Amino acid sequence: MIEDSLSLSHGQAGGLFTSLAFGYGISLFFAGRFASVLGYRKTVVTGFVGIAAAVLLLQWAENYIALHGICFLTGVALGTYLPSIIPIITETYDQKHWGKALGLHDSAASFSLFTTPLLVAFGLHFLSWRSLMLFLGIASLLLPIYFWKIAVEPKKPLSRDRGHYVDLFRKKTVWILGALWIVANGSCAGVFSILPLYLVKERGIDFETANTLLGISRSGGILATIVFGFLSDRYGYRKILKMCIFATGLGTIGIALVHNLSLFVILLTFQAIVSLGFFPAAFAAVSKLTSPMERAMATGVTLAFGVIFGTGFTPFILGTIADHYNFQVGILGVGIVTTLSTLLVGLLKKTEEAPT
Repeated sequence: MIEDSLSLSHGQAGGLFTSLAFGYGISLFFAGRFASVLGYRKTVVTGFVGIAAAVLLLQWAENYIALHGICFLTGVALGTYLPSIIPIITETYDQKHWGKALGLHDSAASFSLFTTPLLVAFGLHFLSWRSLMLFLGIASLLLPIYFWKIAVEPKKPLSRDRGHYVDLFRKKTVWILGALWIVANGSCAGVFSILPLYLVKERGIDFETANTLLGISRSGGILATIVFGFLSDRYGYRKILKMCIFATGLGTIGIALVHNLSLFVILLTFQAIVSLGFFPAAFAAVSKLTSPMERAMATGVTLAFGVIFGTGFTPFILGTIADHYNFQVGILGVGIVTTLSTLLVGLLKKTEEAPT
């Protein structure tokens, strides 16, 4: 709808996600250090207030450049959350339960991927897309109130112990995890971001049906993050990472090659489940492979890699490829790269695990 109203190309529409991802990635990169100074709870609340402010500005955005600026600011606000919440979770629960706790937490993201397309399809019968975003902004102001009451600032001296980015970047583990996050974000969030455009513009499916299909395909992801969190504790994060990345790659290849709509939805659902299973295992990996003083920074840095180059560039690249060829070629390429990246997991050695 935004593309049509502003007469944008597919590449330009995908470019909005690039601005969002750049803001998100830059924020993630520095949020770990910022949170250690300001405090983790305060950083989370500040981010939510920033989201609400960006959504309010969206109500007056009338051109493509303004949308880019607002997407960037929204990304900056969003990026403060994960580097702050991961230390809170890992300090609240014992290490043997980290996979479960992180999986339960990450199920909220899966739930949003399931409900948002359905809510959009329903809400646009009554409201404009700007009004729907305004509701999201109001929620961003209300939820931190409850969070502030129940969240506890880590009691261990995380906020006083400071890691250094130079030391962090010397570790092979950080680069491997960053690369894995790029692939995972690209095949999950990147492909998902472009799917409504692909279904409507290339496959000729109407807008409401396309969003309904996307919502249905994400329904299994709600339990997936919880289940894979438990499996990560049971079998170890390496096995779960290998399985999820390999299966995600095959599922993405299937999405590109299948033409039958029923089989397409089945593969889309399968791909959503296994791709979302990556994240609780990856969060557990970051937590176990870094020391407490580096955990927030390492989370922010690896996520920044994934968001900027995975979530951000993938929609732009897929849109640009579609302008010259079609979406299927780009999605197939993402699937092949994802499948091959399974080899990177073997480079994460058990001896690299840091003390907790």
